[in-house]
Amino acid sequence: MGSGMMFTWIQITDHHLPASEAQLTRGYSPWHAFRAVMRHIAAHHADVDFIVSTGDLVDGGTDAEYQHLREALGIRETSAPPGPQRVNFVETLQSPSDAQRRDATSIRDMPMYFLPGNHDTRDNFFRNMFPSSDLRALNVAFMHKGVQFVCVDWGAANKAVPSQGMFDFLARALQSDAPSIILTHHHVTPAGMAYVDSFLADELDEFARLIAGRSVLAIFNGHTHATFEGELAGVPVFGLRSTMFSFAFEDGKLLAVLRPPHYRVVTVDDEKVSTKIVEAPL
Repeated sequence: MGSGMMFTWIQITDHHLPASEAQLTRGYSPWHAFRAVMRHIAAHHADVDFIVSTGDLVDGGTDAEYQHLREALGIRETSAPPGPQRVNFVETLQSPSDAQRRDATSIRDMPMYFLPGNHDTRDNFFRNMFPSSDLRALNVAFMHKGVQFVCVDWGAANKAVPSQGMFDFLARALQSDAPSIILTHHHVTPAGMAYVDSFLADELDEFARLIAGRSVLAIFNGHTHATFEGELAGVPVFGLRSTMFSFAFEDGKLLAVLRPPHYRVVTVDDEKVSTKIVEAPL
């Protein structure tokens, strides 16, 4: 960029939200955890430029789940994928002293971008989140303050498989003179858990070839439910803990672990990327 332009945005990921807020998954409340994260963002980082969810918005990929998510986030508009759509998250508390309701935390008209994950059935994802779109995979880019955000879609299976046209799209996008940040649901470097890492794409060498030597500042992914850092073709890669329960790998077994969810605060300052992990208490 060279202009000293600085901005900050937030990544959240892997919410696995059911249609009912009362529904539990393995005894865990996805909606309670998601609301705790949004509440924490509202209280501490409501001044960021935008929020990105890197997929697995809902758990079963049903219309009812997406519609409840839109309602909970106060989304009334539509847009081209991946957004932004304006999010309004307001919670009120009952004051014990005067019984007056007041805003406890709020996010108002926050731009938010949505990527699909492997739990997001593509037809239902696009029909509910981006009804005017005829896309079958989310290989798109958007610009923000001189930085190109490149979204790539590795498909709707646990194991990453490049969606039709993904590599051609990525090659074209990275011909841009703008510095780029790549957003993806599936991870592209090992997370350190053998079972999870078996889902890495067989075509990662081609992906690495396409990003090598290009002006790619960083790659941000979800899918692993774990926070980690890696590198691919000289590009830093950042994974993120889910707002759902996280995973641990011990004695050859993948375990669902109760930990506070994470979100990542990312600052871009003159082609330098710095990140901070924030833990949201449950």
